Amino acid sequence: MLESSDYLKDDCLKINCTVGVVVSATNCSQLNSIQVPESDIGAHFGMLLDNMEGSDVIFNVAGEKFHAHKLVLSARSPFFRSKFFDDGVEEDEQEIVISDLEPVVFKAMLHFIYRDTLTEDVDMATSSSSPVCSVSETLTTKLLAAADRYGMDRLRLMCESHLCKDISVNSVSSILALADGHHATELKAVCLKFAAENLAAVMRSDGFTYLKENCPSLQSELLKTVAGCEEDCSSEGGKSRSVWAQLSDGCDTNGRRVRQRT
Repeated sequence: MLESSDYLKDDCLKINCTVGVVVSATNCSQLNSIQVPESDIGAHFGMLLDNMEGSDVIFNVAGEKFHAHKLVLSARSPFFRSKFFDDGVEEDEQEIVISDLEPVVFKAMLHFIYRDTLTEDVDMATSSSSPVCSVSETLTTKLLAAADRYGMDRLRLMCESHLCKDISVNSVSSILALADGHHATELKAVCLKFAAENLAAVMRSDGFTYLKENCPSLQSELLKTVAGCEEDCSSEGGKSRSVWAQLSDGCDTNGRRVRQRT
C-alpha cells in the first residue's frame, strides 16, 4: 500500500503540518502592564521630620531646636551612627548642641537626610565677580562642608554638581580651594581642567592671587594638569593651541579669547 501511494516519491515521504499555539486567556503579563510610581519614601520620611512624631533627640543649633530620630540619622551618616551607638551616648541625653553649623545649614542637612533632596532655598548662584570669601558664604558651599564633616558622600556630590555649574574664570580658583579642602574630588578635577585650559585669564583673576597665597600645593597640581593639556594638544596634531601660549595673548587652548564673566 505504501509503495503504491501517491505521497511516496523517490523513497521519500513528505508530511506537511500546521502547528497552532493557543495562549491561555489567564496569562496576560505580556498584554497588559501596570505602571509603578516613583518611590515616595522621601516624602514619608519628610513627614516624619515635619511632624516630629517619635523623635528621640533634639539638636540645639545657635539656640534653634531641631527634633530628629537617632535611627534615621545613624542610617544616613556615619558620624551620627558613631555618636549614637559607638561612643556610648547616655540614653537620657536627648539634647545635643551643634556648634560647627549655622541653623539654616543644619536644617538643609536634615532635609537631605530625610528626603534625599536639596532644599529649594539652597543658593545655586555663585557670583563669579564677587570677592573670594563670598563663594564660601553660599549655602551650597556650607552644605558641601557639612556633608564632608558628617560623612554624607551623596550630599557632597550633589553640592559638587551645583557648584560645578558656577565655575568661571573669576570663581574657579576659590572653588578649587574649597573642593580641595572638603575632599570634593570630582569638583576639584573639573576646576583643575578648566583653569589649565584658560590659564592666562585665570592667572589675572583675583582668585588666583588667593590661591597662590593660601594653597601653594594646588599650584603644583595645576601645573601637572597643564602638562596633561600640553600632551593632549600634541596628540591632536596641532589643532589646539599650546596651553603655555595662552600667557601671551589671553586665549584658551582653542585659540578663543577668554573674557572674564561679570
